[in-house]
Amino acid sequence: MFARTQSICLKVAIITTVAQTLAAFALKESYAATVIGDIASLILTGVLLILCGLNSRSSTGPARMFWLLNTAAFTFLFSSYSYWSYSEVLLKKSAPNPLIGDGFFFLVPALMLAALAFRPHSESAASDLRFRRIDFAFLLSWWLCLYCYFVVPWLTVVNNFASYNRANYFLVLAEQSSVVLVLLVLWRRTTGPWRRFYGHACLGNMVFALANLIQGLALAAGKYYSGSIYDVPLSLGDLWIIYAFAIGSNLQPSSDSAPAESDRQGLWTARLGMIAIVSLPLLAIYGYLEDSDPGVVITFRLRLILGAMFFLGALGFLRLYVLERELQRLVALTESSYESLKTVQERIALSQKLAALGRLSSGAAHEINNPLTAIFGYSGLLADNPSLSPQERRLAYEIQQQVRLAQSAVSSMRGPASSSSPDSPFQSPSSASVRILE
Repeated sequence: MFARTQSICLKVAIITTVAQTLAAFALKESYAATVIGDIASLILTGVLLILCGLNSRSSTGPARMFWLLNTAAFTFLFSSYSYWSYSEVLLKKSAPNPLIGDGFFFLVPALMLAALAFRPHSESAASDLRFRRIDFAFLLSWWLCLYCYFVVPWLTVVNNFASYNRANYFLVLAEQSSVVLVLLVLWRRTTGPWRRFYGHACLGNMVFALANLIQGLALAAGKYYSGSIYDVPLSLGDLWIIYAFAIGSNLQPSSDSAPAESDRQGLWTARLGMIAIVSLPLLAIYGYLEDSDPGVVITFRLRLILGAMFFLGALGFLRLYVLERELQRLVALTESSYESLKTVQERIALSQKLAALGRLSSGAAHEINNPLTAIFGYSGLLADNPSLSPQERRLAYEIQQQVRLAQSAVSSMRGPASSSSPDSPFQSPSSASVRILE
């Protein structure tokens, strides 16, 4: 079922999760519990990175892009865990700026959404990878704009950790819920191994999202510490995702069951892009009308929305430019195909005319050959007649000679008939006429 490396990774993940669970229930809030919890998170994320790297090497097309983006996503997750572990294990204190670790963590679901936008199960997705890359930049920029709008001001403009923590966890929950929803849609639209993979990935991300929400609520209530029992559901979600990635090691893109699947996907991508651009002015209006937020936060948000609108508008124009180039290429290809079709039609028409001419000359040659044969026979009888004078016998021989020449000319008329089929080499009508006159 699994390759050797995938099997080893799965066993390491299971052992790590069991050890963390036992330590979470056995140890109270202590340095040892923190060390075990942080190391377990790093090990599980490292296993995910290894699986993504292995799967990307054995995949092609959109599936390869899917695994590469997941590799980038879990690289950010590993960086986030490393930042927290460095502060809690080595420095033995809380992180001085949670925005760094949380910012890395926020990028994980955004990159996973971008990876799913490549539709790794579909062969047709490979035909428009250029547009997928623009969609990836569009999607990631929009999520970053939301993060800077709702979360960043509460630590950079004003110092309000309670508002920051609440906004951060609910925005991450929205991201993770989007990942679960997209996986659910892909699970319903696929069959076979890909359906199984999407199903396990959906359940794993669902557990991970719920565990992250519970962890955030525990942190707000002052009950959370690294290595506590609130880390166990998060590790179980990681373990489930590891299992999904292990069974997806040999998956390759397949043909779409519905021919219009790629067109519908492109339509939905365009609609989501339009919704993203329209949502920015709405966010600006909401921020301006929100009286409970400080004025500096409102000013920061309005400036952010203005810059984001320019940037996302530039991406939209870039996508239109790429679409125009693709349209020009398709028009040129259509014109070239039309000219080639006209040339083929002309050659077929000429071949049919030559075939008809060949059949006509063959029929005429057959009708002419019969009297020539009779004349040749009668002239032979006359030449053998002993009562003829030498001059009459010479005339009979000349008649036979002329009949042979005529029969040779008739035989040459049958040549074009046998070579006038559409599959035979092209011959001009004048070549047969020259042969007859010779």
